Amino acid sequence: MPNKPNKQQMIAVLIKDIQCDIVDYRQLYQLMQQQHQCYLKFDGELLSRLTEQQLPLLKQLTQRSQLRTKQLHKLGLPINNQSMNKLIHALPNAIQSKLQQQWHTLETLVKQCHKLNQRNGVLSANFSELLNQVYAQMPQQNDNNAYSTPHLMQY
Repeated sequence: MPNKPNKQQMIAVLIKDIQCDIVDYRQLYQLMQQQHQCYLKFDGELLSRLTEQQLPLLKQLTQRSQLRTKQLHKLGLPINNQSMNKLIHALPNAIQSKLQQQWHTLETLVKQCHKLNQRNGVLSANFSELLNQVYAQMPQQNDNNAYSTPHLMQY
């Protein structure tokens, strides 16, 4: 039976996960910027590929966030916005400064991704509405129409 992790091990995992989140959020932000350009260029094929690339990142980020919440709970900290700051200030000075900077970087990246996601959401809705309008105005000949919705973005 494996040993229960001690507080130092849990904190080490938290620190490592924050570093991993920073890398993943930077990658996610880049993909979302490309996604934004795809909406502007009406590039549906690339949009699909970018979405496929985002999904595993989002899954990892969600899993680490959930683990971080559990770890904070196990460390006896409440689950709120101040918990990480309390933890950071309880650490030795040598670790405190670097972790504070990393946590701030992560918070900034999350906010940037959220803002870009909202902007892309608006473009997605507009994109979808435009496609629906174009499709609705086209004569319905048969299901093999090269300009039908599934095929419209491939040209």
